[in-house]
Amino acid sequence: AQRARHLFGPIGKLGWGTPTLVTADIGLVLEVPEPIRLLVFGVLRAKLPKEDKVLLRLQVNFLGEINFERQELSFDAHLFDSRLAQFSLDGDMAVRIKSGDDANLLLTVGGFHPGYTPPPMALPSLSRVQIKLFDSDNPSLRLEGYFAVTSNSVQIGAAVELLAKASKFNVYGFIGFDGLFQLDPFRFVVLVHGTLVARIGTR
Repeated sequence: AQRARHLFGPIGKLGWGTPTLVTADIGLVLEVPEPIRLLVFGVLRAKLPKEDKVLLRLQVNFLGEINFERQELSFDAHLFDSRLAQFSLDGDMAVRIKSGDDANLLLTVGGFHPGYTPPPMALPSLSRVQIKLFDSDNPSLRLEGYFAVTSNSVQIGAAVELLAKASKFNVYGFIGFDGLFQLDPFRFVVLVHGTLVARIGTR
């Protein structure tokens, strides 16, 4: 709380479909006077295509902010307790837009290319978007990926990871790629990586 600062914060719930298939619990907060900030936050839930035959269940926490003094827009979202058919889904996304003399743009679903250092735009730690084909730890088969667009680059990558154990023996392997396309000056880097190992007495 601060003297001479005021917050207006209506909250509400939106729904779509009969029965309701998509719901959004949303809060809006307007902070005045200068510097003026507008925030939106909440939880988005979806059960598609039908409530009694759910193929895709999405649950997303999100938080967005517009800071008029700094001329900045930020938006963060996180998947939780979500599934595609019987497979669990997880991952993060972020958007940053800044106008003015030091204008910049950044949008990512699942993070960045490992060789890219994002600008200092108050980004949280971002998890890859991933789908787990087995919920158990043994065997474990996981698909993950990311896609990002910045003011001067396009980035995309994906990987498959496998782990299977029996007694003291285990097999571990992964294969994936990372692509970074820079616009000015133009250049691109595509890395393909993978390994397959059989181990004894090592997790």
